[in-house]
Amino acid sequence: MILADSQRWIFPTTAVALASTAAFLLYAWMSPNGPSGGSIPGLIFAFAGTFIIIFECLLSLRKKYPASPIGRVSWWLRAHVWLGLLSFLLILFHTGFQWGQGLAALLMWLFVLITVSGIFGVVLQTWIPSRMMELVRREALFDHIPMLVWELRMEADERIEFLTADLGMKDDLMEFVRAGGVKQYFDPDQKASAALKVQAVVEKRKATRQIDIGDAPAAALKAHYLEEVRPFLFESPSAYTRKLYATADKVAAYFSHLRTILPLEAEPVLTDVEAIVEERRQLAVQSFLHRWLHAWLYVHVPVSMAFLVLTLVHAVISLRY
Repeated sequence: MILADSQRWIFPTTAVALASTAAFLLYAWMSPNGPSGGSIPGLIFAFAGTFIIIFECLLSLRKKYPASPIGRVSWWLRAHVWLGLLSFLLILFHTGFQWGQGLAALLMWLFVLITVSGIFGVVLQTWIPSRMMELVRREALFDHIPMLVWELRMEADERIEFLTADLGMKDDLMEFVRAGGVKQYFDPDQKASAALKVQAVVEKRKATRQIDIGDAPAAALKAHYLEEVRPFLFESPSAYTRKLYATADKVAAYFSHLRTILPLEAEPVLTDVEAIVEERRQLAVQSFLHRWLHAWLYVHVPVSMAFLVLTLVHAVISLRY
């Protein structure tokens, strides 16, 4: 996505890169001892590259204030990508394509790591959103996924208890409204009264099977649900259940097997629970892709900050000594 919307940055950065390359080649040709970072052209390349690096580091600050009038965040992102690549070229011109030793060598290795991680991040941000649209039918806000998973687990418990009666589960209660938000009660008595009404309905449902499928099928369903289905309906499901429901086909195959051991009366409940498990699987896919989408930042950002600090140290030492 970032690359697709970057036409306005490709041409100016390419033009500056070509002009800088021409200037470097001329400077290298005219230098009897070869290019040097301490020469005037070398320092110009250094100052230009460092200025861009400082601008690059301001992106994190810009993201904290999305309503700021200083350019859109998308503009800053595109500038970050293309100017970052340009700065790497300018720093190479500053060093004369020599790695150096000590602090200079460390800075170059850090810069390579920053550049590679940045390119990796751009690739992820271009590929993952389109991939997520293919794999996830109903995308949710990442911060809301824990509540959605809890809600799915409660819905599944309710459906299964129509066939098995009380499952004996005592989950922590979490207030929510499906349309979004938590209902606010200004009167404590009103809140207590509402809770009692809900509890009465739940206890009535749990007391006996709403759909009678027989004792043996109900016991078999309860065992399958508690041992294999319900453990998947948590924020951190077990490795076994993640493998068991790894794909939509595996989810369908599992519930097809359940249909062979349960009477026809259980079909509506099985259809609902299958849809719940499939939705949980898609939320797991979204969580996985979301973490990949942002994991590279745990390398890119700290290394960038360290690089900026060490660059200033390098500049002070070089100019002073």
